[in-house]
Amino acid sequence: MRRHLPVLTAVAAITLAAPSTAGARVLELGGGAGGGVSATPSCPGTPCLSVTRTTGFQISARERRNLYTAPATGRVVAFTLKLGKPSATQIGFFNRQAGGTAKVRLTVLRPAGTRGGAPQYALNAQSDDFAVDSYFGQTVQFPLYTSLLVRRGYVVALTVPTWAPVLAVSNLNSTYSWRSSRVAPCTTNPERQPPHTQSGSVRQYFCLYRPAQLTYTVTVVSSPSGVAPRRPTPTR
Repeated sequence: MRRHLPVLTAVAAITLAAPSTAGARVLELGGGAGGGVSATPSCPGTPCLSVTRTTGFQISARERRNLYTAPATGRVVAFTLKLGKPSATQIGFFNRQAGGTAKVRLTVLRPAGTRGGAPQYALNAQSDDFAVDSYFGQTVQFPLYTSLLVRRGYVVALTVPTWAPVLAVSNLNSTYSWRSSRVAPCTTNPERQPPHTQSGSVRQYFCLYRPAQLTYTVTVVSSPSGVAPRRPTPTR
């Protein structure tokens, strides 16, 4: 399985640009203790399960919790997907049912208290959409065209405007759970509960799915002083 790493040069440049004593770090949110995602997406198995039209993030995996909560203020510079490889028939089904070809984006969420016993989050920032259908069956790292500010305690979620084969369910126990931007009843047609995409809006993240794991990780370059860094100036 190939892994594309187009972002490493950019990450290294940002890190090296800071003074050697400043303490900027490259952090990976999500995945296992050794980095990366070990679980295998369900597609092309039967059933082939994918994430459709929602925003979500992993809550727990074994003894680990808050996998996508930023431990320090910094900037999100890239994310990695481990994609299943659905068959042509499965791809056609999801394209029809979910309103188009497979796409994802990253979303930075600010905790906004609870309502009805469920957490709420405000959409603080989001990336552009990334088409992923060319990378089915691969683990791929995508650099962000514009990095996203994330503050300590914020959550970096995965938004799926259509669908994406990034859901693992096999060989997992009930400690593997992820939370979605949907409200009860959680079986409602996702067309009636679209993903969280309106900047500044607050949504209740009621639905919890288990056993299941979202197969993505997020790369963050932390701010050396804990103060929100300025957006880097692109070089030409």
